[in-house]
This record gives sequence, C-alpha cells and structure tokens, in this order.
Amino acid sequence: MKRQLNIMHWGLHLAVWLVGALGFSLVFIRFLPLELTLLRTISNMLLMMALFYSNNWLVRQFYISKEFKVYFSWAALLLIVITFLRAWINYQFSDNYPTDRILQKNLSSLQVTATVSNLGIMFVGIIYELSVHRKAIETQALEATNKQQEAQLQFLRAQINPHFLFNTLNNIYSLAVVRSEQTAPMVLQLSDLLRYVIYESQKEKVPLSKEIRQIERFIELFQMRNETPLNIVFRYSGPVEEMNIEPMMLIPLVENCFKHCDFDTNEKAYTEVTLWAEANRLHFKTVNTKNDALRQKDQTGGVGLENIRKRLELKYPGKHQMAVKNELDRFTVNLELDISGQ
Repeated sequence: MKRQLNIMHWGLHLAVWLVGALGFSLVFIRFLPLELTLLRTISNMLLMMALFYSNNWLVRQFYISKEFKVYFSWAALLLIVITFLRAWINYQFSDNYPTDRILQKNLSSLQVTATVSNLGIMFVGIIYELSVHRKAIETQALEATNKQQEAQLQFLRAQINPHFLFNTLNNIYSLAVVRSEQTAPMVLQLSDLLRYVIYESQKEKVPLSKEIRQIERFIELFQMRNETPLNIVFRYSGPVEEMNIEPMMLIPLVENCFKHCDFDTNEKAYTEVTLWAEANRLHFKTVNTKNDALRQKDQTGGVGLENIRKRLELKYPGKHQMAVKNELDRFTVNLELDISGQ
C-alpha cells in the first residue's frame, strides 16, 4: 500500500512537470526551431525542478524547524543562482532570432521575468512541504491514538476477574484429591475457556456463536464448582451464526452476575442470561438476585461493567446502549449493539 502511494505521489510530480514542459514548448516553438525549442524547454525545466526540490529540502531542514534566518539566507542564494542561469540561457537562445518578439529581451528584463516565476515556484514549494508535513503529523497522531486504543483494549480484555479462575482451580484440586469423576470434565472445560481467552480474544472479531459457546462453558464451570445445582438459565435466539462480535464482550457480564448473585445466602437466588439477535442488532440481558447488605461496596456493578463501558466506547462508538438497573434485591443489565458491517 505504501509503495503504491509513493508511485502515485511521484507519478503526479512527473505529470505536472510534463505539463509544464509542454506549455513551454508550445510557446517557444512559435519563435524558435524545434532543436532550440527542445533545448530551451529542457534547460528551463531542469532549472525549475532543481529550484523546486532544493527549496523543498531547505523548507524541511530549516523552515519547518523555525530556523527562518538560515532558510531565507539559503533560499535567497538559491533564487539568485537559478534566476541568473535561467535568464542567461533564455537570453542566449533568443539572441540570434529577431522574430522572438515575446521572449527576445535584454538580460535584465529576462532576469525580472525569471525572478517572478522562480518566486512563484518557491512559494508553491513552501505550501507543498507544509501541507506534507501537516499530513505526516496528523498520520502520526492517528497512528499513536490507534496504538494507544489498541493497547488499552488489550488491557481491558485481559481484565477478566481472576477470582473465578482461582476458585475454579481450587475446586479442581479438591475434586482431584477425592478422585472425583468431575475432575477431568472440569479441567477440559477450563482449558477450552482459557484457550478462547488467550488466543481468540486477540482477534479483531469472532463469530457470535463462539462467544455463546464460551458463555455456556463458563456457566458449566460455575455449576461444577457447586455441589448442588444452581438456578442459572441461558437462552439465545436469532441468526447468531451469521454475526461477528468483539471477543470477550459478553462473558464479563455473565461473570459479573455470578460474582454478585447471592447463591450462598439465598435459596431462591437465580441468574438469567438472555441473548437475541435480529437483523443487524444484538440484544443481551442479564438478571441476578443480590443481597445489598453483603454487596455494599459494589453499588454500580464493580470493575467488570466499567471495563465493558470503556470497551464499548472504543469498539462501538455511537452504536451501543447499555442500561444498568440496580434494585433492592435484583441487578439487571441491558446491552444493545448495532453490529452492522461487523
């Protein structure tokens, strides 16, 4: 891509110089033989190109860095040399041709003409280099912003609460000690989930069906940790196979439910997770019971929801809505995503 842009860049330069050469030739051919027309055109174009690119170099080296005295000193010297050479060449090529009524003038007049045109070339060069410099700064700033956002996104993706993982490992250890038949399935589920977290989460997008499968694994692992079945319901519907989503976007919401649900103290505790897809929109809802007396430190749902909010702002700006409802004994999160073009 960069190579193609360079080719287009220099191709445009070449086209401009060729058009300029054609213009000179059409003027000179009216008063000079073809051979002298070519010589005069080529010599003028070479001097103008030398002026343009030398001045551009001076702009990059001194003008942009605000060393104006140095720039204008060298620019004045460059202007004098190129102006004298152009005037002298034009004078030499018109001296023996009295029919050259437009361009046959004395050397001082030709110097004035060359000075005006050369000043125009230098002015265009300054504008050109300043625009290139500004574009480069904007590109660098955009790249820096993108890198910063990507680093922030990777950091946020990595912030899955380790509390669940540690508890799961402890449970696996306990099951292994008593040689429970649940040990192997639990290790398998955990390894699959970790594989998704470590590898799939590095991708830009994943199929929604994969995210759903990891939610199922997450729920199964949580169920395995407990001796008695928990009231956890997960439902999904719609064309989930046809949609893509930012990886690890939904699992933290489920994790947040498990973290704050009062399974340990409430026999009627429950968690409901519902996902439905339609057209280009995805709806995701989580509901869990809770005990405010035991969860006073997590009035807004904890770090998990803040993580999700930041990631939504980075990956779905202006294309998401997340509503949190914190009631006395229940906590609800409604997430709606516009995933068109994903």
